[in-house]
Parts: sequence; structure tokens; C-alpha cells
Amino acid sequence: MFSRRSPQNTKTRSSFFLVLFFLLFVLCACSHSGPNAYVRKDFDQSQIRKVAVFPFYNNTKVAEASKIVTGAFIAGLVDTKRFQVEFPGNIKSFLVTERIIVRTGVDLDTIKLMGKRLSVDAVVLGQVDEYIGAEEGRRAVVPLVCISSRLVDTRTGKILFMAQHRRTGDDYIKVLDFGKIRSAGELTRKVVGEMIDAMP
Repeated sequence: MFSRRSPQNTKTRSSFFLVLFFLLFVLCACSHSGPNAYVRKDFDQSQIRKVAVFPFYNNTKVAEASKIVTGAFIAGLVDTKRFQVEFPGNIKSFLVTERIIVRTGVDLDTIKLMGKRLSVDAVVLGQVDEYIGAEEGRRAVVPLVCISSRLVDTRTGKILFMAQHRRTGDDYIKVLDFGKIRSAGELTRKVVGEMIDAMP
């Protein structure tokens, strides 16, 4: 003899699965951590009004990686409205005039000189360690971006903030591929945004 399921039991069961789905959604959404970051104890943000972003060193085989990441950092800093960001053309002119090749590294004298010439309080330096795009041949690949950066005081040469962040497009999946990031450009903006958010 079979028992008929009551409407009340069906309603309770449905509510249970809705709650379970919601908890799964929240837990998955909060499963990835932010960037590994360091902030100098005596960092006084009020002293940093204007910053310059050096072209990021490209440690990958993707030719455009440096340009994309550098552009994302400039756009991200401008969006926060916490700093005045030096125009990239002025930075390029400075580097050309002083015959500075960024890929060989930037020394303290160069940072201090830029601070005086362009009246910037700090510079953002960094490198792209990994950069994998959306497709590789016919096989779809999960995008991956790994970036490290530091904020350096142009007057003292002290590192005020330092961060390293590595993420894949799958790290943002919430439920059943919802939230998955499919392009390296979009992932770059996400990673850079989280690094900037970690700044005090």
C-alpha cells in the first residue's frame, strides 16, 4: 500500500532544497581568497596624492600581457578616485628622455628622479608572471592571470604596499558554471581590481 505525499510535506521539502541551494551559492561565492598583500605599518595614505604606473614587466610569452595589465591598473586606480594618476604619455616621455629600459629593472635613483620631474608621490611597479588567454588552438582553455605589484614612495624609496594575486576563470564559479570568467581580459580586470581594493 502506497502512501500519498501530503502538500505540506512537499512544501517543506521544496523549502529545504531552496535553503540548501542558497547556502551552497553563498559558500561557493566566498570560497576564493583575496591577494597576498603587505602594507607598511607607517603608510600614510594622505601623503600619497599622485601616482605613476610604470609599464609592467612581461614575464610571459604573450606579447600584449604587459600592455593589458598596465592599462587595467591605470583604469582601476582612476576609478577609485583615491589618487591622481599620471598620464601614461608623460611616463613614456620620461623613460625615453632618460633612456630607461623598464625590462632591465628600475632603480631607486630613477624612482626619485621621476618623483621630482613629474611631481608624483609614489610609483606602481610590477610584473605579469602568468597570462593564459581564452583559447589555445581548437581546445578551450580556462584563462589564468598571475600578477605581482608594489607601490613605492618616490621620496624615500620605501615599499608602501605589495601584493601578488593569481586567479583562474574557474575561481569565480558560484553554481553550475555561473560566474565563470571566460576571457583573460575580463579576468585581468577582476584580479587587478581585487589588488587595488587591498590597498589601504
